[in-house]
Amino acid sequence: MTQTVLGALTLVGVVACLPDWRRRLPWLLSLSLALPASGAVPVAALPLTPYLLVALVIGVLVTYEWMRGALPLTGWPGSALLLSFIGWATLITLAGPALFSGITVLNTSGGGGLVAPNPLGYSGSNVAQVAYFVISALVVIWFANRERLSPHLLLPGLYACMGISTWRLLSEKVGLPFPSEIVDNSTRAYIDEPGNYRLRGVFTEPSTLAHYSIATLAFCAVMLVAHSRGRQLRGLYLLLGALAAVNIVFSRSGTGVIGGGLVLVVVVVLIIGRALRSDRGMTAVVISGCVAAVVGLVFSSPILAYGKDVFLTKVDSNSYDQRSFGDRFALSLFLETRGLGVGLGSNQPSSLVPMLLSCVGVIGTLLFVAFVATVVLRSVVTPHGLGPATVVISLVVTKSVAGSFLSEPLLMLGIALAANAITRARPAAVTDRDVDATEGPAPPRSGSTARPPRLPA
Repeated sequence: MTQTVLGALTLVGVVACLPDWRRRLPWLLSLSLALPASGAVPVAALPLTPYLLVALVIGVLVTYEWMRGALPLTGWPGSALLLSFIGWATLITLAGPALFSGITVLNTSGGGGLVAPNPLGYSGSNVAQVAYFVISALVVIWFANRERLSPHLLLPGLYACMGISTWRLLSEKVGLPFPSEIVDNSTRAYIDEPGNYRLRGVFTEPSTLAHYSIATLAFCAVMLVAHSRGRQLRGLYLLLGALAAVNIVFSRSGTGVIGGGLVLVVVVVLIIGRALRSDRGMTAVVISGCVAAVVGLVFSSPILAYGKDVFLTKVDSNSYDQRSFGDRFALSLFLETRGLGVGLGSNQPSSLVPMLLSCVGVIGTLLFVAFVATVVLRSVVTPHGLGPATVVISLVVTKSVAGSFLSEPLLMLGIALAANAITRARPAAVTDRDVDATEGPAPPRSGSTARPPRLPA
C-alpha cells in the first residue's frame, strides 16, 4: 500500500493539532474512527489506519514525556495489569514460533488475504499485532494521566462511522455517489450471497459494522439517561442512535442478533443502576421502558421474523461453519501449546476469547481480562465513565461472538476514556453539568502531588 489521500489528510490534521496537541489530538483521534478499516500510510511495511496513525503520533509524544519524567506509566488502576500483559504478549510472540515451530495455525501467510492453515513461523503479523497494541496502550496511559476528558469525546468518531455507513446504504439502494475509492483503499470487497443484501458500511464486513453500531446504540442509551439537561445534546444522541439502529438492521448480522441481545440486557441493568444511584431519572426510565414494551408488542411479529431469518441464515451459511471451525481449532491449539499460546498474530480465529487463548495463552488471557474488568468495574459507577464503560462492555460481548482483532480502535478508545474517568473521578457525587464539560481541572487525589508542568508543544 502506498501513500493515500486519506493518509495525507490525516497528516495535515496532525500537523494542525501539534501547536496545542494535548487539547486537540484527543478530538482528532476520535474523528479518525471514521474509517477504521481504511489504509492511511505504511510504516515499516505495516499498514496504519487513520486511528493508528494519530495514535502513533500520540505514542511518540507520550514516550518523550515519559523519558523526561513528566508522565508516569504506572500509578493508576489497572496499569500494572496492562504493562504485564504487554510484557507477556511480547515474550510469547517472540518465543512461541520458536517453541512450537512447524505446528499448524490459521493465518493469512498463504496469500490472498484469506485465513488458511499454515505451518507456524515468524511473520509480519507478529510485529504488527504487538505494535498495534503497544501504540493503543500508550494512548490509554496518556488518557489515564491527563486532566478530565468528557465522554462526549466519542461523538465525532461515532457520528462519522455511523453517518458514512448510512451514506453507503443510500448509495447502494438509491444510487447516491459514494467515495468508495477512499473508504475501500485497503480492504477486500465483501461479496453478498445472492438475494441476501448486507450492509458493511466503512468496514470490511457486516459483522464489524454490527459491533460498532451496537456499541454506539448502547452508548447513546446510557448517555441519554446520564443527562437530565441539555436539549441539543439529547438531540445529538437521539439522531446518532437512530443512525446506529438503521445500520444494525441492514447489516443483517448474526452478531447483531446474538450479541445485541446480550448487550441490551447489560444496558438495561446499567440504566436502572444509574437511575437508582443518582436518585433521579427513574420516572424517565419507567416511561421509556413502558414505551419500549408497547413498541415491542405492536411490532413483535416483524421483529421476531427478522431475528429468526438472520439467525437461521447465519447458521446455514458457510461463514458460520468457517467461524466455528476457526474457534474450535484455536481451542485445540491452546491445548496443544499447553496453555502458553503461539504469539499475537500467529493464529487468527473468529472470536476474541479463542484468539487470546491460542495466541497469548492462559496467562495473557487472564491478564487482559483482569485489566479490562478493573477499568470497567471502576469506571461504570462514575458519571464520566458510564458511557465509555458501556462501549467497552458492548464490544467485548459482541467480539466474543465474532471478531478477533485485539486493537479495535473503538474498544481501545473506550478503555482510554474509562481509565481517564477512574483516575479523575470526584470523591463526591457530580452533577450532569460536570459530565457535560469537555474537560476541566482534575481534583487532587489523596496523597498526590501537583501535576507535572506541561512541556512545550
